[in-house]
Amino acid sequence: MIKNSNLRKRLFANAMHKEIFFLVFGAAIIPTVIVAVSLYHFIFYVTAEQIGIPETIAYHIVPAASKVTEMLFLVIPTVIVFILVIAYRISHSIVGPYDRIIREMNESLNGQRRGPISLRKNDRFWPLVCAINDILHKMENP
Repeated sequence: MIKNSNLRKRLFANAMHKEIFFLVFGAAIIPTVIVAVSLYHFIFYVTAEQIGIPETIAYHIVPAASKVTEMLFLVIPTVIVFILVIAYRISHSIVGPYDRIIREMNESLNGQRRGPISLRKNDRFWPLVCAINDILHKMENP
């Protein structure tokens, strides 16, 4: 197994990290965009069709439409960045421990390390690591 000392410098730890990230990001961003576009369409185009847009109503709808458009151009990028950060943290808290468990299990099997596998406080897979640590303890102390 080749060790890479630049693991923290890469954006994605491995292909699984990238896959989970885009799955979480897509699951969050696609509905967000659909709802934003649908609401925009509903508020302005459908309402305008139904009312027939007399001049006084059009006079009030056009400025409102431009304000909503400005807000969408400000809010949607902010929401997308927020979703990106959350998706990255979720995917990293899954993939980081996965890689660490695999690496430390291989080191233990090859006799390169002794002792339990450790994880960070917010990492996933705690039940799995506890079970693996129990097995390792029984193998070291028969």
